[in-house]
Amino acid sequence: MSARARAAAAVAEHAPGHGGEEWADLGGGLDHRAFRVGDLVVRVAAPDARAAVVREAALLRLVAGRLAVPVPEPRFADPARGVIAHRFLPGRPLLGRTPPADAATRLGRDLRALHDIGRGEVGDLLPVDPADPHEWLDGLTGPDHLLRAVRADVPRPADRLVPAHADLGAEHLLEDGGRLTGIIDWSDAAVTDPALDLARLLRDFGPAFLDAVLDAYGEDGPELRHRTAFFARCAALEDLAHGRDTGREEYSRAAERGLTWLFPDLGGVRR
Repeated sequence: MSARARAAAAVAEHAPGHGGEEWADLGGGLDHRAFRVGDLVVRVAAPDARAAVVREAALLRLVAGRLAVPVPEPRFADPARGVIAHRFLPGRPLLGRTPPADAATRLGRDLRALHDIGRGEVGDLLPVDPADPHEWLDGLTGPDHLLRAVRADVPRPADRLVPAHADLGAEHLLEDGGRLTGIIDWSDAAVTDPALDLARLLRDFGPAFLDAVLDAYGEDGPELRHRTAFFARCAALEDLAHGRDTGREEYSRAAERGLTWLFPDLGGVRR
């Protein structure tokens, strides 16, 4: 059954009032596809991640009460079809765009609140991912001079793991009218290295933005910075490959821009 068919069947069962409304394909990523129907966003998980939608819905309800930036409000979760639906959040993703002036401060404060959620509160909602930096090198591709630089400067793993979004890139941040209006796509959330939530912000918005995030976050240090930079470099190379392999130029362009400040002495993609 196609993703569109799974989404339609789930909506027909759980939100039948939307049956006659127009559908819009919102596109997708490596592990999902999303549609909009009326005031709902309906996301269809990859076949091997169907059961995770129930945990994701519970997680969203937990973090919604802690974060100032809105997160999706679950309407239903259908594990049999791998479908989760939530209320539509206004705004456009920040991929390739300039973030609002207060975005770094708001995100820093919200990351502090998220990372301070106790492991006992999370329970079994999230998998545990040690985020071993050496494992991030497996299958990593890119220009040889950049790969050599990444492999020559691998940090040690984090001593402390926290509840994290774990894929907090520009494509998952919504903006409308000069304000952050949503943090979306929590499907990769895990108890993991807090640097993962900082890395993609560095990748997408640059060092000054990261400085402002960390100032609001209230925690800094050379080891955290080292891991953040390492994961940002890996994530940029992954997006470069993803954009080129799929023809999604918005990803490859953003990655190329990020690589200029992630490898300032190596000239980014082009040496």
